[in-house]
Amino acid sequence: MRIKPEDITIISETSRLKGKLKTPGNVIILGSFTGSINSRTLEIFKDGKAFGSIEAENVTIAGYFEGEMACSGLLTITKAGTVKGRVAYGTLSVELGGLLDAEFFQLESMDTKLIPFHRKGVHADK
Repeated sequence: MRIKPEDITIISETSRLKGKLKTPGNVIILGSFTGSINSRTLEIFKDGKAFGSIEAENVTIAGYFEGEMACSGLLTITKAGTVKGRVAYGTLSVELGGLLDAEFFQLESMDTKLIPFHRKGVHADK
């Protein structure tokens, strides 16, 4: 599947956005976002920040994220990345120097439907 330019949403370095972002494509955050994001992939660059909730297939954090994240595929935290909050992931990669300060659990498979965090105790018995 080829990515079209219209499938990429970029939050620029000087932007500060609040709200709900839902796209079948990819999201790149260079600036700041507060709210919820639902996308195929998400990349938070080194100086980028996001607060709120994320639901995506693949996520790369080189900046800062705080909140709840459900990543059904690969979650990558680079050496400059910080993730705080609650995290569900399919596969996890944390580079030396990256920070994962979260309640986290691995989904059973790539086909596992994402579990909303508001259902308390879902992963506590595992």
